[in-house]
Amino acid sequence: MKRFNVGIIGCGMISSNYLRHAAEVFSDWYAVTALGDIDVNKAKEKAEKFSIPKYGDPDSVYGDPEIDLIINLTVPAAHEEVTLRALRAGKHVYSEKPLATSRQGIDNIIRTAEECGRRVGCAPDSFMSAPNQTAKKALEDGWIGDVVGLNAICAMRGNEYWRPDADFFYKKGAGPMMDMAPYYLNLFVSLIGPVTAVSAAARITWDQRTVKVPPRRGEKIDVEVPTFVSSALRFKNGAIGTFVNSFDIWHTRQPFVEIYGEKGTMIVPDPNRYTGEVLVRRFKDTEWRPLPQFVEYENYGRGVGVADMVRAIQTDSPHRASAQLARHVTDVIITMDEAAQSGTVLPVSTSSPSPSGLWTTPETILWK
Repeated sequence: MKRFNVGIIGCGMISSNYLRHAAEVFSDWYAVTALGDIDVNKAKEKAEKFSIPKYGDPDSVYGDPEIDLIINLTVPAAHEEVTLRALRAGKHVYSEKPLATSRQGIDNIIRTAEECGRRVGCAPDSFMSAPNQTAKKALEDGWIGDVVGLNAICAMRGNEYWRPDADFFYKKGAGPMMDMAPYYLNLFVSLIGPVTAVSAAARITWDQRTVKVPPRRGEKIDVEVPTFVSSALRFKNGAIGTFVNSFDIWHTRQPFVEIYGEKGTMIVPDPNRYTGEVLVRRFKDTEWRPLPQFVEYENYGRGVGVADMVRAIQTDSPHRASAQLARHVTDVIITMDEAAQSGTVLPVSTSSPSPSGLWTTPETILWK
């Protein structure tokens, strides 16, 4: 198969993870050959650090005739504009989440991709990790029987404690829901299926947050989005879930994701990571047991969704971190916000099939 030439637009902190994994894990599938950023110095710095041959402003990446696919790593408010420009420049696009900050924006991207004959994918791709694929296989094989419910928590104290540029995390298009919930919701859809209805309660705990690290220590950030959200979800298969997501929590002992089945319980590690143990305790077990994992996937990290998308484009098959999945997950998040404001249970108007397990792909994307 052809190795794709990939350009990255947006050279902030997360770009280092993509660049490292592109070189160390997914080099058989794609190579990053160009970087673009509105701050060209950022692009230059990352190009020199990771030996990328070309860098410049975003236009230099859109206009590069050798680029097959663009990874969009800009701030959430710019995702829609950057993705649309890349599609109209004839490139496939893989975007960080959210694909767009509104339902209309995502529909516009999907429509434009169809008109341009190009693919769109969207992070997060952590549901393809070794533990999450192990959990998916165990559930499909009936290790804990039919799923009846789940309980999940994403507990953080806020990005201002470790990032001086944390402002955008508290603006429209981010917050704990748009920023962190996709890791969990992508996993839920992968393991259990689409969501059909939600209810929620939400609050802005503090109107301002204080940056705790230099060079902006002490500066204030105005908060525009809820920072503590507690929600209930109903899945298409009848299962019921609860999900707490917050930037206001110091510590918790609750498992990240706990899944309840008719024959036992499964604990799944942090959906924002690509490592960790999957634990199962069936009805007659006296202790929790870790499941053996797919060692082929143990080096996977950010970028596996790009590799899977490259494979899918060349084999004319579905890619797993799809625009349809991103549309459903974003719709669930927006519906949760609407449910919190109205104090009612609301239906989710979109749906998405559960992405197939990696082991079902004949054209392997395994690292070597």
